[in-house]
Amino acid sequence: MAVSVGILSIWWKGVQYDCQKGSSLRLPAMRNVTQVAGFSAHRSRQFQQGQCKATPLLLEGQSLSQFNPGDEGELQVVADTGQSWVFPDAYITDAPTMTDDGGKMPITWDMSTFEEIS
Repeated sequence: MAVSVGILSIWWKGVQYDCQKGSSLRLPAMRNVTQVAGFSAHRSRQFQQGQCKATPLLLEGQSLSQFNPGDEGELQVVADTGQSWVFPDAYITDAPTMTDDGGKMPITWDMSTFEEIS
């Protein structure tokens, strides 16, 4: 029986953060863009940045300011099935809003490059 991804673990700048279920990952890649001309559709290619969305929990002793947008840093995403991806140039797009519902703080990272390790 094949095993599918059930949990994604997140490391931001060398620190592991526990995240709510529902994290998502899109690798940086080329994408097709439709170009309509006359009565036909054509395609051109365009680079699409990678994106990781996760909801870490802010735990006692951790700093909310670690998630302020700033310079690039290393983001690691590891699946419970063994695959892992390292993004050396990831950056946070917007400062997260932390809630009093367990310290949830949805965060979006964008990136241009990656290395996949399996």
